[in-house]
Amino acid sequence: MNLLAGGKTYKVALVGQPNVGKSSLFTRLTGVGVISSNYPGTTVEFDEGVVTRNGKTVSVHDLPGTYSLSGNSDDEKVVLRDLWEGRNDTVVLVADATNLVSSLVLCFETLELGLPTIIALTKMDEARKRNRIDIDALSGILGVPVMPVSSKTSEGVDALADAVCEGKARAPVFRVEYMPDVEKAIVALEDGLPDNLKFNKRGVAVKLLEESEPFDEMIGTELRHTVAVMKKLYRDNTGQGLGVGIATSRYAKAESIVSEVVSESDTKPSLADRISDVMITPITGIPILLAVCLAILTTIVYVGSFLDEVVSSVYGAVVGTAIIDLGGDSEFWTAVLTGIDGSIQAIMSLVIPYIMVFYIILGILEDSGYLTRAVVLLDKTMHHFGLHGGSFIPIIVGLGCNVPAIMAVRTVQSRREKIILSSMIVMAVPCSAQMAIIMGATGQYSGIVYAFGILVMLVCLAVVTGVLMNKFMKYEPSSLAMELPDLQVPSAKNVLFKTWYRIKDFFYIAFPLLVVGSIVVEVMLQYELLDVVVEPLSFITVDMLGLPAVCIIAFIVGILRKEMALGMLAILFGSTALELFMTPDQFVVFGVVMAVYMPCVATLITMWREIGWKETVGVSVLSIIVAIILGTATNLLLQAF
Repeated sequence: MNLLAGGKTYKVALVGQPNVGKSSLFTRLTGVGVISSNYPGTTVEFDEGVVTRNGKTVSVHDLPGTYSLSGNSDDEKVVLRDLWEGRNDTVVLVADATNLVSSLVLCFETLELGLPTIIALTKMDEARKRNRIDIDALSGILGVPVMPVSSKTSEGVDALADAVCEGKARAPVFRVEYMPDVEKAIVALEDGLPDNLKFNKRGVAVKLLEESEPFDEMIGTELRHTVAVMKKLYRDNTGQGLGVGIATSRYAKAESIVSEVVSESDTKPSLADRISDVMITPITGIPILLAVCLAILTTIVYVGSFLDEVVSSVYGAVVGTAIIDLGGDSEFWTAVLTGIDGSIQAIMSLVIPYIMVFYIILGILEDSGYLTRAVVLLDKTMHHFGLHGGSFIPIIVGLGCNVPAIMAVRTVQSRREKIILSSMIVMAVPCSAQMAIIMGATGQYSGIVYAFGILVMLVCLAVVTGVLMNKFMKYEPSSLAMELPDLQVPSAKNVLFKTWYRIKDFFYIAFPLLVVGSIVVEVMLQYELLDVVVEPLSFITVDMLGLPAVCIIAFIVGILRKEMALGMLAILFGSTALELFMTPDQFVVFGVVMAVYMPCVATLITMWREIGWKETVGVSVLSIIVAIILGTATNLLLQAF
């Protein structure tokens, strides 16, 4: 029967784990015109593409990647909510052909819910290099169509689209046979469930036994009490939770199916496989990670400094004072044009030398597959901070910009982890703009040793923050499951596209703000209006931090955008030769304060959305206090020695 007949728009949901190729498949299916938005009532984003094929209109939702359908994290809740409320005509389960066992476990969870399903087996081009998969046998076992596809080569994508449009999705009859005690509990619960559920009764019963919060809300108090009794009895009899027993049966079934349908090839491990093993083995992986981090910092320092000089020289030769000269004898217009000129110089000397270089490096690490291996390598270490290895990705992203880093915090499972990770990012992970200040100001005027000293201080601050928050915040259990993509040579086109996508906001958002702020400050300087702000707070800047009083303006403007602070110093002093107005020791203190104090406005707004306004205010106030304390301590130490 053709489900997609008539004039309505039919809905398709893509469900799969992270890194299985789901988003790439979505791009192949939908092409252009993709809309990214938050799922209603949440901060979790998903992509939607509406396409017309064979005269039929199909809306495809690329749901967040998830390792489970328990609904105990934000991403899982969004996936479950879409499956429950979305009225999807087809659910496309995206499974990784190169890592079939893990993907099948999620498939089992989805199939148990009884929704019309098609399985898209991705990365078939890579899988064939390692083994042979009997697609027909797999489809026969699972009772739903299985479509082999490759987003890289477009193999099978058209066939999958046709299968969706022709209504070939099937409600599965497949079921995992659990241990006898679990099966008894499932049957008992099925008898007590109402008939008007949108999911299969057996699937709902299993989810109730797995302690899935959204499913607990579907039942009454009496049945909830029955579930609690079943869980207690099972734990008393076996010494483990029901969720563990259910997961064990699923993995056993997945391994059994894989042994039936997959024939391993005799090909020896490739060089890429051997390199991958070296990267995730601690004894060799840690030195590699340290070398990579050192290479990143060194590249930013030396390449950034070189490009900074080139940009400044080119700007001076091409533009010079032409913009300022347009002001003529008018004090007001000279001030306005000086602000514009300084803004252009400031944004160019930050974006091209430092921010662009970092994002090129980040794109290379992502596309090569190394970043995911660093996550797996650091998982155990991150446990000391109450986090998992996946937290390393937001931290690395934060070295570029704290805004996408805070947005990436939503991928962690518990609210506790989100607050800990957000605090560490805001106070101890310098964004590229802060890094430019640390390297371009402290490093240039005080010496590279002091710049690296600030970075060491930030590492220590991150450790102390994570350890203390982990110790005093209420524990919430969570876990990490992550698949490793293949190592590959990064695509120059992809890396450059990602770099532009990430830095364009600095031109669209930062530059207008910098221009407006610079003009306001230049006019205030011209008419000596800054004393209203400078003098009352000089007890902090001068007495405690040992800085020129006007530095408070740079700190305040830095709240708008961090990259504006260094440029604002040049505007305040009326020269880019900052060494004439501040001592090397003062540049060290300035770098310390700028590295720690209050997040920028964009980061504040993002934090507000992700972790709540109370936590955002608390972290911001704490960062200001810590920045002043560390800056004062640094000032006193430098004076003493």
